[in-house]
Amino acid sequence: MSVYKTPKSRFWQFDFVISGRRFHGSTGQTTRRAAEAVERQRRLEAATGQFGAVAKMTIDQAAGRYWAEVGIDRGDAKDVERRLENLVALIGKTRLLGDIDQAVIAGAIERRRGQALVRSKKDGAKQYLPSNSTVNRDVVETLRPILRRARTHWATAAAPHGLPDIDWTALRLKEPRALSRLYSDAERARWIHACDEDVRLALDIMLTYGLRFGELLFPPAALSLDGDEPTLTLQKGRKKDVLLHLPLRQDHARNLAARLSRAIEAELPHLWYFQGAKKLEAYTYAQIEYRFSKAADQAGISGGRRIHGARHHAASTILKRTRNLKAVQSLLGHATINSSQRYAHVLTSDLRAALEDDIPRNSPGADAPDSKQTKAR
Repeated sequence: MSVYKTPKSRFWQFDFVISGRRFHGSTGQTTRRAAEAVERQRRLEAATGQFGAVAKMTIDQAAGRYWAEVGIDRGDAKDVERRLENLVALIGKTRLLGDIDQAVIAGAIERRRGQALVRSKKDGAKQYLPSNSTVNRDVVETLRPILRRARTHWATAAAPHGLPDIDWTALRLKEPRALSRLYSDAERARWIHACDEDVRLALDIMLTYGLRFGELLFPPAALSLDGDEPTLTLQKGRKKDVLLHLPLRQDHARNLAARLSRAIEAELPHLWYFQGAKKLEAYTYAQIEYRFSKAADQAGISGGRRIHGARHHAASTILKRTRNLKAVQSLLGHATINSSQRYAHVLTSDLRAALEDDIPRNSPGADAPDSKQTKAR
């Protein structure tokens, strides 16, 4: 048998060759015996010509093959695997790709919209329905690349894909436009001051350098604090194969250095920790998020996406200081400057203020009465 496991997945994979053609993918099984049973079935399907028929592949088979060919090599492989598993459950693991049409996908979208999330284990805890953005990501943006790959990579001239055409634009749920936030100096100071001391520096780092929340949990090895040019190196891109080198302020470098030595000594995965009963313990993603949100409440900062707003704040702040969108692109690690254009409104508002301050005293509109006064006269 040729089943095996990889460090990036809890499922066993299969890999075999029949008549010079390689067949590989996920078995969807967590035990070797069950995985070997799946592999025997895949071998039979391959030998009888059923496995290669794209339209006759089940969504379970297609998701496994996509995972083996694409998903496992992505930087967010664990998230991809989770979404693939949920997608298969939403559609039904035995449904054939050839039967996945507009109505089937719409049904999966509705089922995903009804999957509530409970953020507490307490009885009667509030349930939260997923946002449209989350539903689009988990269904549309997960299924579409699978079907695209089935058309372009798995089908052949002798055996066309035979898949229905899908109007993805019609299926995608409407998402609110992303808003750029810029906190006032007073709001920023109140928010940082309201934070627990253990994560106060973490919030300051986000507000200064525009890190995504997940990037905040960078490993100790990402820091280079020796010399006169302290740097934080982040791995960007889907495959985490693009490096972004962020220059650090000297005060931040000194504070991070104090935490770095303790984190390394305690063998912690990142620099945000607290003193436990017997040793230092690293905060989890959820624990930091809770402390940031609680501090924002205490600071009187309301509205949606407050934590992600720290990224927008950093970008808007650097743009106001430099008047240079390339600086925003460098700070946030955008692949193209098009992604940085959303912050151009900062320049527009500054330009408007400058124009208003530059009205000549003899301008026809400088002392013009408003419309109500004109009408009264």
